[in-house]
Amino acid sequence: MKLEHATRLLLLRHGQTDWNAAQRFQGQADVPLNGAGRRQAEAAGAALAATEVDAVYASPLSRALDTARIVRPGIEVRTDPRLMEIDVGSWSGLTWDEVKASMPDYESMYANGVDFRRSPEGETLADVVARGVPAVLDIVATHPDRTVLVVSHGLLLNRVIHALLGLEGRVLGGLGNAHFSELGFAHGAWRLLAHNVGIFHGPDR
Repeated sequence: MKLEHATRLLLLRHGQTDWNAAQRFQGQADVPLNGAGRRQAEAAGAALAATEVDAVYASPLSRALDTARIVRPGIEVRTDPRLMEIDVGSWSGLTWDEVKASMPDYESMYANGVDFRRSPEGETLADVVARGVPAVLDIVATHPDRTVLVVSHGLLLNRVIHALLGLEGRVLGGLGNAHFSELGFAHGAWRLLAHNVGIFHGPDR
């Protein structure tokens, strides 16, 4: 018997920015889409054009909000600040090499699944889950038995997906720019229906 998922979530990462291309930490800096990012968003819109969506939500950061508007033109996009990317504080604008130079144990902690604060002023992964999961569940509660598109950021979406599926650590890879995952809810549990689907591949920064 085919399992029917009355509630479906399409979780889409924003298109590329210049800071993505340069492998710079963005966090909550409001870095806009670049030309490639807008084309990626258009491609995502074409890929999802046949999918009926009942509501669209986005992070208020322009790279996510503009992606949502490109993917679903003419449809109201509601924003929620809880969907913003992890706050990286003073790391914002730094490259990976610059961050690793200031925090020599960064790579080993990351590889071993240790949660840590992204700069002295920034958030931890636990902080992101604590605001991101309630935001998504509130959206689901507002639109029961519907399909909702949520446009947000790579790290936040990755951690929300893991939390909803009850997965520990880093089981699933990240989302490429303008790539999406799909989750369905049925019989009291979330299930992963698709992961990291898209045409363009970009750095997961």
